[in-house]
Amino acid sequence: MAFQSEADTEEQFPQHPVFAHAHKDGVGLWVTVEGRIDCDLQPLSDTLDPEALRERYISIASGPAAHASHAIMRANRAYNRSLLSLRVLVQNRRNDDMPILVFGSRAQVVVKASSADAVQHGKTECDKMVVFAQDNVRRAALGVTRDPWDDAPRLIIPQFNTVPLTKDLLRPPYIENAREGVVRLEKGDFAVLQLQFRVGDDDTIAKDWQALDALESIALPWAPWDGVLAPASLDRALPTVESAPAISFGPMGGRSLRAPFDHDAIHRYFADFIEHGQDAYMHSHLCVGHADLADKINDSVLTMGDKLLKRIADEGSMHLLLERLRECGRHDIIAKFQ
Repeated sequence: MAFQSEADTEEQFPQHPVFAHAHKDGVGLWVTVEGRIDCDLQPLSDTLDPEALRERYISIASGPAAHASHAIMRANRAYNRSLLSLRVLVQNRRNDDMPILVFGSRAQVVVKASSADAVQHGKTECDKMVVFAQDNVRRAALGVTRDPWDDAPRLIIPQFNTVPLTKDLLRPPYIENAREGVVRLEKGDFAVLQLQFRVGDDDTIAKDWQALDALESIALPWAPWDGVLAPASLDRALPTVESAPAISFGPMGGRSLRAPFDHDAIHRYFADFIEHGQDAYMHSHLCVGHADLADKINDSVLTMGDKLLKRIADEGSMHLLLERLRECGRHDIIAKFQ
């Protein structure tokens, strides 16, 4: 299930705890984290699609795109733990039977005023960060991170209603623009989006809970749709957290649904990891059988990583990989190869 907000009977915590929720103008929004078992933020060098990860790493280390990848990695600190993955469920509950368009790539997270400096410390070229004044206080907001290799927002749409969306599925008619995360929702429809934001700096903000603690709210733009206007034409009619829309379409204009993060819920969910470490977190958040399975999966991932490194070494590109890791400051990873 792409968004399981209720715990199974044998488990203490749900797979997807709700950390933010809002409902306005007949549209509902629920937000959770899409994290890893070690709660590390994801590096930009990884891909949202696990199946594409192997080819991404090989292209970074060798091949015709290797030199360009080198520059991209340096400019964007691509091996740093920096990306917070959020899973967002949005539903059309309006009473007027009018469909709506949801604009996933235009989502923003608002940074706490007290965390603005820390978040800016990790700023890179792929950021979509804006700094603005609100009530005479300097504020910051982050848009969905743009992948410098694919030149596209780092987002996917894993589910529409109860149907998982896979790569081999022909583009469904309700997905207006998969690359930009534009989805059409009829009354009662819901979609799940996975969005990534560069919140971390690989230092004071490197774990999921640290990134979530730095955020105040999330805003998702949407608009009623009559089926006549092209979705792209509504772009300038969408509000942002820092400004009103550039143009107005009246009642058909864009709106923004903003949900505050529940920091008490976030701390309760991650308390075992914060206070006792990863093993305690795994065993309190997974049943015993699943915790053991997670250990085995982790071992399998390490084995897969070894095979990938062997392929890179066989192609004579290991020295390039180590050189790029060194220039990115990832001496912790280099040490594992020595």
